[in-house]
Amino acid sequence: MESNHHLSLTLTLLYAGFKRVESWWNYQHVVSPFYRLYYIQEGEGTIYMNQTSYRLSPGQLFLIPKFVVHSYACNDYMEHYYICFFDDIAGKSGINNPLLMKFQVQAQAIDYALIHRYIQLNPGKNILICDPKQYDNDRSLYEKQSSVNFSQFPYDIESKGILLQLFSRFLTEACMKEPHQNSLHEKLNQVIHYINKNLDKRIQVSDLADILCVTPDHCSKTFKKIIGISPCEYIQVKRIERAQTLLLTTNKPVSQIAEEVGIGNLSQFSRLFSKISHCSAREYRNIQIKQLESGDIIQ
Repeated sequence: MESNHHLSLTLTLLYAGFKRVESWWNYQHVVSPFYRLYYIQEGEGTIYMNQTSYRLSPGQLFLIPKFVVHSYACNDYMEHYYICFFDDIAGKSGINNPLLMKFQVQAQAIDYALIHRYIQLNPGKNILICDPKQYDNDRSLYEKQSSVNFSQFPYDIESKGILLQLFSRFLTEACMKEPHQNSLHEKLNQVIHYINKNLDKRIQVSDLADILCVTPDHCSKTFKKIIGISPCEYIQVKRIERAQTLLLTTNKPVSQIAEEVGIGNLSQFSRLFSKISHCSAREYRNIQIKQLESGDIIQ
């Protein structure tokens, strides 16, 4: 008999709002630990994922699963509602095989009303910085816990029900199948969380291999097959993305930021930052601050 583990699935909101994007919406090689759900209202955009391009058009729902490498493009403009959420809070594994979900579906007649109501129920959850490599690299993201008082409880129940209903549009029998005990995807979730919580420390592939209960070589091959890049590359990218966030949100000197993201050698940090960001850390800070002050990337 099939287990009913997923009948109690909990989805935890991170961000929700409405956004108009234009030709600047061209972020590349994004990997996030949470799901993104879009409802396209006007205009068009493109998402590249799993070596496939998906055209986003009005009246569509689109889901980007967690840990999937993806890129964005928009030639003119696109207006869309978005919801970002976790499905593996408090040790729960969430969907067993997210890569086997549907990614793009035609919205049902009720879906726009559900999306609009969801935004009403969750005010102040919009993303302020558009670059996903900044807003999904806040360390506190992995420790967020929400509390609901008694007066909010009915709205919280309604909100959770709406998100589950929208999420159900993308479910397939294949993605819901129960894995063997200690499944690879569940352990990979643990690996990603371990990396993101320990970017300020030394992380070795052998540490990750121990979590997966495999050899370091097998760990590297498995990680790259599912995530799209090697563990070392992922760690480097996430360290620089964390550094970008600190450059934008604090006044800390570059040398201190380098240490806080686990790269004690400033020369090494500078080389890696320039390689990934195509500019120095100081240039990045100046450019981003100017854009923030001009309102170019604030929602």
